[in-house]
Amino acid sequence: MRALRPPRRAHPRRRESRVGPPGRPARADPDRWGDPARRPGAGIVASRPVPPHAKGILLDGILYRALYVAVWAFARALFRLTVIGAARLPRTGAAVIVANHISWLDPIILPLAMPRKPAFLAMEELWRMRGVRLVMRAYGPLAIPLNRGGVDATALKRSLQALRDGALLIVFPEGGISPDGRLRPFHRGAALMAARARAPLVPVAITGTADALPLGRIMPRRRPVIVRIGIPIPPPGQEREDLERATEAAAAQIAAMRQAPQGDGPRR
Repeated sequence: MRALRPPRRAHPRRRESRVGPPGRPARADPDRWGDPARRPGAGIVASRPVPPHAKGILLDGILYRALYVAVWAFARALFRLTVIGAARLPRTGAAVIVANHISWLDPIILPLAMPRKPAFLAMEELWRMRGVRLVMRAYGPLAIPLNRGGVDATALKRSLQALRDGALLIVFPEGGISPDGRLRPFHRGAALMAARARAPLVPVAITGTADALPLGRIMPRRRPVIVRIGIPIPPPGQEREDLERATEAAAAQIAAMRQAPQGDGPRR
């Protein structure tokens, strides 16, 4: 007669995972950065440095992503694009980026210096230029055409909405390309939008694009291009004097940065 075996002890109830069907092993919370599957760049093998905000553009449209990488590689190879002072750009929240305008290349080069996909005001003529039109399409509603014939209420409304949504808004306050490369008087529109949206003004100086693609030339040539980021200016008041003061401060910073030596400041 065989000896009786003691009854089997019941296994403790398996703790169910919060994520996934019952009975499967628990896995890491997908919203935590500790999960390897959620880490930036997971599954991507890169043999070269990834462009500055590649992590952000992975969530954007295919057209923008492809164009960004292509233009970034093109700018680095042809213009040796250098960004100085990138840490001054806000990673989150709204800001009005004000820059000088010396070439058709400016609205293509400047977004490459931003830490995330920006919105920008651009002359509506760009939408009629072959090649550039494709770039405008890639930005979708974040590319805001500006009619320079007068006060463009539609462009102003869309710009304010972009700022209230937390976007970086690029504005060229000279109102057009400077034909001789000199800094022209700034309009107060950028300061007014910053005041209404309670967003800072960030001055940016672009140098080299006028040599790379001067007015009247179709194909760009190999020239160094530098983008310098200035010190953010707090949101101004909406009084005329406040707007003029903020506008003059931005223009003064840009003028000074344009005269800075090529190696001045930390580079990205």
